Amino acid sequence: MNRLLTRRALLLSVGLLSACGTAPQIAAPPANSSGSSARSNDLPTVPRLMRPAQPDCSAQSLASQLSGGDLARLAYTSFAPGRLSAQTSAATLAGLLTDTRTLINTTYYGFSTVDLQALHETWEANFRKTFGSLEQAIPAAADPLMDQYVSGINDEHTFYLDPASYQALKNQSSGAPTSGPRFGFSLAAVPGEDGAVLTDVGAGTPAAQAGLQRGDTILSVNAALLTRDGQDDNAAASAYSGVLGAAAKSGQSVTLGIRRGAAQLSVSVTPAVIASSSLPSGQLVGSTYLLRIPSFATEGTAQRVHDLVRAAQSAGASRLIVDLRGNRGGLVSEATAVSAAFTPQLAGQTLEFLDAQDYTFFYQGSSAVGQVAVRGVCFSGSQALTTIQNPARWTGKLEVLVNAESASASEVVTETLQKAGATALGEVTVGVGNTATNINDLPGLRGLSVTVARSRSLDGQYLTARVAPDVAVSDDLKALAHGTDLPLEAALARGQ
Repeated sequence: MNRLLTRRALLLSVGLLSACGTAPQIAAPPANSSGSSARSNDLPTVPRLMRPAQPDCSAQSLASQLSGGDLARLAYTSFAPGRLSAQTSAATLAGLLTDTRTLINTTYYGFSTVDLQALHETWEANFRKTFGSLEQAIPAAADPLMDQYVSGINDEHTFYLDPASYQALKNQSSGAPTSGPRFGFSLAAVPGEDGAVLTDVGAGTPAAQAGLQRGDTILSVNAALLTRDGQDDNAAASAYSGVLGAAAKSGQSVTLGIRRGAAQLSVSVTPAVIASSSLPSGQLVGSTYLLRIPSFATEGTAQRVHDLVRAAQSAGASRLIVDLRGNRGGLVSEATAVSAAFTPQLAGQTLEFLDAQDYTFFYQGSSAVGQVAVRGVCFSGSQALTTIQNPARWTGKLEVLVNAESASASEVVTETLQKAGATALGEVTVGVGNTATNINDLPGLRGLSVTVARSRSLDGQYLTARVAPDVAVSDDLKALAHGTDLPLEAALARGQ
């Protein structure tokens, strides 16, 4: 599957706050590989900034530098303008490479040990060899090379976004409608078999309204069978997505042949233009409430979680299962406010930045109103970011479901809930829960996700990169396609 599509959602995102004061200390730029001075037509060598022992707070305070709108973007979008967003270079290969190396060398603060300057020089040479002059407009053929270039940092939170992926990410973060009709489900190829198994069905989407459920397996689309034709799982999933995307594009009713467990069904679904990121949903199963959180990327996610937790309490639920499988992350403020529904005293984190302008996000409030706020080392007091009306507080039994596709904010929330006594079931997660990112503009309507912060819990300890479940259960797609959701059944069995 295309890495640009699979990695663009690996976000526990926060807008990079403007620095208070002068720039951090600058490391001496390394000599090039030959030891000689750079050619006159080489791209500039951008000094790698080093984190100072103490921040310089001599300039304006955060409050005077950031307007209310900036703080709202910090709280609510995962593509907040970065340091170059308002002044990107010309849309040439030279501008693309220069802005990329500048953003990486002046903002990257992850755990990678790669020699960044050597990486930049290697890829400048590769681009010259491939395209000749770097002063030409950016061709589409540059995008896969840029992906390889940035992937060389070996940091899953640092990645390149081509124009289509960048726009899709903006739509997801803002909750904007998609560009065309969709069904509203996520799918995967059934391992080793024909058909596409649904891994998620968005609440309120055409798929949900038609009665489709997680675990349903699509065997045919308008009577045309979904067959592998010798393809591996990833290629088959891509082909199935293409078939279903083409069927949805017309906006006309589509007949899906479905297998649900052992039963064969025919379901008609009329695709529609919908929000690109689904809000949480919940349902009561006996005395257990299932709370599905597909993403933290959309404003309103946390408020919806608090409302659903309160609904679970009103319905008399004695235990709650939070399903974060396939949740690839989202916004610091939303994740913090979600954790507050279960453990308000532990909800939050401190983000350490390259310039030592560190910021702590935390939850505060009463039974009537709760807030996620931020405080920084260079300004007094705190600034409220988002508000939760009538916040809930779950005190019953709690389990969390994660899998190998759970990433970023979902890893942070899971670790926080584990500290509060929740049991995590499923698979080891992706492994980016200890860093945060900023999404920046690049020339040519492209984007760059850069790891800009290391994450610590409120007790001062670095968060773990990945979550290890307390109870290991394979999220087996083949079993799911044949009617058995192994992690969910394991969680439900704990209440018997």
